[in-house]
Amino acid sequence: MDPRRATPAHWLLGATSGLLVWASSFTVLYASLSLGCEAGWHTRTLAGANLLTLVLALAWAAHLLVLAALWRHFGRWPREDMRRWLARTLTGIGLAATVWTGWPLLALPPCAGQQLALEEAACSTS
Repeated sequence: MDPRRATPAHWLLGATSGLLVWASSFTVLYASLSLGCEAGWHTRTLAGANLLTLVLALAWAAHLLVLAALWRHFGRWPREDMRRWLARTLTGIGLAATVWTGWPLLALPPCAGQQLALEEAACSTS
C-alpha cells in the first residue's frame, strides 16, 4: 500500500505494528511458558528436544518472520517520506525487543525455577 494514500489511523497502526508484534510475542511466549510448565510439556520430547522449547522457539520464530516482513514492507516506501524512517525505526525497536525477550529460550532450560521450587518443598518436608 502506498503510504501517501493511507488514512492517518491506518498509517499509525502500520507504523506501530512492529511494537504490537513485540507485545504479542512477549504475551505468547510467557503465557506458553507458564501453561507448558504446568502441563508438563518440558518433560516430553519431540525430534530430540523437549516439546516446550520447540513450541516456544516456533512461536518466537513466527514473530521474527512477521517483523522481517514488516521491515521489508516499509523499505518499499519512498525514501523521502519521513514516515518511512519512523516506521522502520519502530519496527527495528520491536525487532530488538523481540530478540531480547526470546533469546533465553535457546540458552536456558524451561521450567528451571519450577524444578527448584519443587526440590525446596521436598527438602523442607523431610
